[in-house]
Amino acid sequence: MNGKILIVEDDISFGTMLQKWFEKNGFSAKWCTGMLSAQELLADSTYDIVLSDLRLPDGDGIMLLSWMHERYPSVPVIIMTGYGEIQTAVSAIKLGAFDFLEKPINPSVLAEKIEAAFKDRKKTENILRKHSQEKKKKEKRGGTVEGCSPLSSRMYSFINTVAPTSMAVMIIGESGTGKEHAARMIHERSQRAHGPFIAVDCGSLSIELAPSELFGHKKGSFTSAIEDKVGFFAEANGGTLFLDEVGNLPYGVQMQLLRTLQEKKIRPVGATTDLEVDVRIVTATNENLEKAIAHGRFREDLFHRLNEFMIEVPPLRSCKDDIPLYAEHFVDEANAELDKKVRFISAKVFSRLETYSWPGNLRELRNVIRRAVLFSPGDTITLESLPFLSEKSVEENKEADVSLNVSPEEEKEKIVRALEKTKGNKSRAAILLRIDRKTLYNKIRKYGL
Repeated sequence: MNGKILIVEDDISFGTMLQKWFEKNGFSAKWCTGMLSAQELLADSTYDIVLSDLRLPDGDGIMLLSWMHERYPSVPVIIMTGYGEIQTAVSAIKLGAFDFLEKPINPSVLAEKIEAAFKDRKKTENILRKHSQEKKKKEKRGGTVEGCSPLSSRMYSFINTVAPTSMAVMIIGESGTGKEHAARMIHERSQRAHGPFIAVDCGSLSIELAPSELFGHKKGSFTSAIEDKVGFFAEANGGTLFLDEVGNLPYGVQMQLLRTLQEKKIRPVGATTDLEVDVRIVTATNENLEKAIAHGRFREDLFHRLNEFMIEVPPLRSCKDDIPLYAEHFVDEANAELDKKVRFISAKVFSRLETYSWPGNLRELRNVIRRAVLFSPGDTITLESLPFLSEKSVEENKEADVSLNVSPEEEKEKIVRALEKTKGNKSRAAILLRIDRKTLYNKIRKYGL
């Protein structure tokens, strides 16, 4: 192990002893006695690790730590403390210090922490380098964030292949994976990019109102029709209509949708003539529609009409390499929304994010980062800024890994079990079931729970 160490210590005898110890053990060590001299040395040369006393004649280690985080975020800082200063050292770690050492220093403990700091620096540098590369790619794409893991790259390849065509695309994937984002990418990379993109949540369409919402209606066609209404198909004319959670579309409306797709015409409720529409259909679902067909809940002919090309959006737990990139993007979003100035995410936080199972996928990651940005007092997200992501919650998520691609009886049983586990908390139950809350509410009504 070798490298360049900067020692910041105003005690001359102790500073000299540390410098000699490092040089004896194969390091290049530079020693200075104050914060200002340390800043000058850091500006003139590159150091692998900074070992700083907590109390300095012209400041303290905390001030130096904050200054370094703005300019040299990849350099680990180890704070040295005297007796009775442990609480202050813990506060330093919360602000981004790598670790602390209590005086008098044990050489074996010092060696262990220096070795750990070198590993941390290497990992942080790799993360920052990867972020820089992806940021440049993102700027070239006009701000769109794309994952770089094998499964994500495969998905983007499929999007680029099918986008220029007129094929109907079905997007499958768990709740929170970003299916609507994938649908927008298909639209934006198609020849219809100049036209409208209309997104519809099929779970919110009742069998009574779905025909009116999709195809429009004429004034007086039913009791509440006090004026003409333009439906989603007419709004999307010349562009793309995205039908989210298409498996929740009422069965009675599915035949009308099939007719519209085949004839490329719509008939508003109460109208006597058809209207031609030019709409590309993109659908999404987190449900296994083939099982829904087997149980008589979805029309097989409509399924094949919608599924000319299928794209799967992978779950976040299968794309751990993408987490740093998405986390950085969500930090930028949260900074703008919350008027914060968080610039960095510590390596320990990245490790925690990468070991969590993410049952809520990207939606959950975005929420976690937003809360972490809100609770970060400085410019760095530390473990103390994170919501509760414990090993217990990880195991709980694994235990409750229950996608609803099952029979209605099994689906109902799993919903009941999730509600019992969460003591009736529907938001938490939806996360355990890997569906969004709206879908859970629809299924609760469906089964009369």
